[in-house]
Amino acid sequence: MKIYLRPITEEDGVLIVKWRNSPNVSMHCFNRRPVTLESNKAFFHEQVETGRYKQYIVERIEEFTGVVVYPIATVYLKDIDRINRRCELCIFTSDDEEWNTESQSLAIKKLLFIAFEELGMHKVYSYVFTRYEDERQLLESAKFKVENTLKEEALGIDGTYDDAYRMVIYEADYKQEEFKL
Repeated sequence: MKIYLRPITEEDGVLIVKWRNSPNVSMHCFNRRPVTLESNKAFFHEQVETGRYKQYIVERIEEFTGVVVYPIATVYLKDIDRINRRCELCIFTSDDEEWNTESQSLAIKKLLFIAFEELGMHKVYSYVFTRYEDERQLLESAKFKVENTLKEEALGIDGTYDDAYRMVIYEADYKQEEFKL
Protein backbone atom coordinates (compact mmCIF):
# COMPACT_ATOMS: atom_id res chain seq x y z
CA MET A 1 0.00 0.00 0.00
CA LYS A 2 1.16 3.52 -0.76
CA ILE A 3 -0.07 6.74 0.80
CA TYR A 4 0.72 10.41 0.46
CA LEU A 5 0.42 13.08 3.16
CA ARG A 6 -0.92 16.29 1.66
CA PRO A 7 -1.09 19.44 3.80
CA ILE A 8 -4.72 20.27 4.51
CA THR A 9 -6.46 23.23 2.98
CA GLU A 10 -9.45 25.16 4.24
CA GLU A 11 -11.53 23.32 1.63
CA ASP A 12 -10.76 19.99 3.34
CA GLY A 13 -12.97 21.15 6.21
CA VAL A 14 -15.96 19.23 4.85
CA LEU A 15 -14.05 15.94 5.05
CA ILE A 16 -12.49 16.71 8.42
CA VAL A 17 -15.84 17.65 9.97
CA LYS A 18 -17.39 14.44 8.60
CA TRP A 19 -14.56 12.25 9.89
CA ARG A 20 -14.20 14.00 13.25
CA ASN A 21 -17.94 13.82 14.03
CA SER A 22 -18.12 10.10 13.30
CA PRO A 23 -18.77 8.26 16.59
CA ASN A 24 -15.91 5.87 15.67
CA VAL A 25 -13.52 8.83 15.63
CA SER A 26 -14.84 11.03 18.43
CA MET A 27 -14.77 8.20 20.97
CA HIS A 28 -10.97 8.17 20.59
CA CYS A 29 -10.61 11.94 21.19
CA PHE A 30 -10.10 13.76 24.47
CA ASN A 31 -12.44 16.49 23.25
CA ARG A 32 -15.62 14.78 22.08
CA ARG A 33 -17.65 17.88 21.27
CA PRO A 34 -18.97 17.95 17.69
CA VAL A 35 -17.05 20.03 15.17
CA THR A 36 -18.82 22.37 12.74
CA LEU A 37 -17.63 23.82 9.46
CA GLU A 38 -17.36 27.18 11.22
CA SER A 39 -15.36 25.85 14.19
CA ASN A 40 -13.11 23.88 11.84
CA LYS A 41 -12.50 27.01 9.72
CA ALA A 42 -11.55 28.96 12.86
CA PHE A 43 -9.29 26.09 13.94
CA PHE A 44 -7.62 26.08 10.52
CA HIS A 45 -6.84 29.81 10.73
CA GLU A 46 -5.80 29.77 14.42
CA GLN A 47 -3.82 26.54 14.54
CA VAL A 48 -2.80 25.32 11.07
CA GLU A 49 -2.00 28.63 9.39
CA THR A 50 0.00 29.74 12.45
CA GLY A 51 2.12 26.57 12.40
CA ARG A 52 0.97 25.24 15.77
CA TYR A 53 -0.43 22.23 13.92
CA LYS A 54 0.90 20.44 10.85
CA GLN A 55 -2.19 18.64 9.59
CA TYR A 56 -2.34 16.38 6.55
CA ILE A 57 -4.87 14.53 4.47
CA VAL A 58 -3.81 10.91 3.98
CA GLU A 59 -4.38 10.06 0.34
CA ARG A 60 -4.37 6.52 -1.00
CA ILE A 61 -2.08 6.04 -4.00
CA GLU A 62 -2.87 3.39 -6.59
CA GLU A 63 0.31 1.29 -6.81
CA PHE A 64 0.26 0.51 -10.53
CA THR A 65 -0.23 4.05 -11.86
CA GLY A 66 1.05 6.06 -8.90
CA VAL A 67 -2.05 8.25 -9.08
CA VAL A 68 -3.76 9.54 -5.94
CA VAL A 69 -7.05 7.68 -5.71
CA TYR A 70 -8.87 9.34 -2.80
CA PRO A 71 -8.46 10.71 0.74
CA ILE A 72 -8.80 8.15 3.53
CA ALA A 73 -8.02 10.01 6.78
CA THR A 74 -6.29 12.94 8.45
CA VAL A 75 -3.22 12.96 10.67
CA TYR A 76 -1.35 15.75 12.37
CA LEU A 77 1.36 17.02 14.62
CA LYS A 78 0.10 19.48 17.21
CA ASP A 79 1.32 21.70 20.01
CA ILE A 80 4.61 22.10 18.20
CA ASP A 81 7.00 23.44 20.82
CA ARG A 82 10.06 24.69 18.96
CA ILE A 83 11.80 25.82 22.17
CA ASN A 84 11.69 22.42 23.89
CA ARG A 85 11.63 20.57 20.54
CA ARG A 86 8.59 18.41 21.21
CA CYS A 87 5.14 17.86 19.73
CA GLU A 88 2.15 15.54 19.84
CA LEU A 89 1.35 13.04 17.07
CA CYS A 90 -2.33 12.37 16.40
CA ILE A 91 -4.19 10.17 13.95
CA PHE A 92 -7.92 10.00 13.38
CA THR A 93 -9.56 6.64 13.18
CA SER A 94 -11.74 6.30 10.09
CA ASP A 95 -14.51 4.16 8.66
CA ASP A 96 -12.61 3.80 5.39
CA GLU A 97 -11.45 0.21 4.88
CA GLU A 98 -8.16 1.51 3.43
CA TRP A 99 -7.40 3.17 6.80
CA ASN A 100 -6.02 0.02 8.41
CA THR A 101 -2.95 -0.96 10.41
CA GLU A 102 -0.74 -0.84 7.31
CA SER A 103 -1.77 2.64 6.18
CA GLN A 104 -1.76 3.94 9.76
CA SER A 105 1.79 2.62 10.27
CA LEU A 106 2.91 4.34 7.08
CA ALA A 107 1.27 7.59 8.16
CA ILE A 108 2.97 7.43 11.58
CA LYS A 109 6.37 6.87 9.92
CA LYS A 110 5.78 9.83 7.61
CA LEU A 111 4.76 12.05 10.54
CA LEU A 112 7.84 10.99 12.49
CA PHE A 113 10.00 11.87 9.51
CA ILE A 114 8.41 15.33 9.41
CA ALA A 115 8.76 15.78 13.17
CA PHE A 116 12.37 14.67 13.48
CA GLU A 117 13.91 15.40 10.09
CA GLU A 118 12.04 18.54 9.00
CA LEU A 119 10.98 20.18 12.27
CA GLY A 120 14.00 19.11 14.34
CA MET A 121 12.00 17.72 17.25
CA HIS A 122 13.72 15.94 20.12
CA LYS A 123 10.60 14.16 21.39
CA VAL A 124 7.25 13.14 19.91
CA TYR A 125 4.45 11.95 22.16
CA SER A 126 0.95 10.62 21.68
CA TYR A 127 -1.99 9.72 23.89
CA VAL A 128 -3.98 6.49 23.70
CA PHE A 129 -6.87 5.45 25.91
CA THR A 130 -5.84 2.33 27.84
CA ARG A 131 -8.87 0.41 26.60
CA TYR A 132 -7.59 0.56 23.00
CA GLU A 133 -4.87 -2.06 23.16
CA ASP A 134 -4.58 -2.16 19.35
CA GLU A 135 -3.72 1.55 19.25
CA ARG A 136 -1.01 1.11 21.89
CA GLN A 137 0.42 -1.77 19.85
CA LEU A 138 0.32 0.32 16.67
CA LEU A 139 2.43 3.02 18.32
CA GLU A 140 4.75 0.44 19.87
CA SER A 141 5.36 -0.98 16.38
CA ALA A 142 6.74 2.50 15.52
CA LYS A 143 9.02 2.28 18.60
CA PHE A 144 6.93 4.46 20.91
CA LYS A 145 7.13 3.46 24.57
CA VAL A 146 4.64 4.05 27.36
CA GLU A 147 6.01 7.01 29.29
CA ASN A 148 3.22 7.23 31.83
CA THR A 149 -0.32 6.12 32.59
CA LEU A 150 -2.64 9.03 33.22
CA LYS A 151 -5.51 8.13 35.53
CA GLU A 152 -9.00 9.45 34.81
CA GLU A 153 -7.60 11.73 32.10
CA ALA A 154 -10.69 12.32 29.94
CA LEU A 155 -14.41 12.27 30.52
CA GLY A 156 -15.95 9.43 28.53
CA ILE A 157 -19.24 9.46 26.68
CA ASP A 158 -20.79 7.30 29.39
CA GLY A 159 -19.89 9.82 32.12
CA THR A 160 -16.97 7.86 33.54
CA TYR A 161 -13.34 8.86 33.18
CA ASP A 162 -10.92 7.13 30.83
CA ASP A 163 -7.31 6.35 31.66
CA ALA A 164 -4.75 7.09 28.96
CA TYR A 165 -1.20 6.18 28.12
CA ARG A 166 1.21 8.92 27.22
CA MET A 167 3.53 7.29 24.71
CA VAL A 168 6.81 8.74 23.50
CA ILE A 169 9.60 8.30 21.01
CA TYR A 170 12.83 10.27 21.24
CA GLU A 171 14.95 11.47 18.35
CA ALA A 172 17.81 9.14 19.35
CA ASP A 173 15.50 6.10 19.24
CA TYR A 174 14.05 7.22 15.91
CA LYS A 175 17.54 7.59 14.42
CA GLN A 176 18.51 4.07 15.58
CA GLU A 177 15.56 2.53 13.77
CA GLU A 178 15.12 2.05 10.06
CA PHE A 179 12.20 4.26 9.16
CA LYS A 180 11.93 3.63 5.44
CA LEU A 181 9.23 5.59 3.68
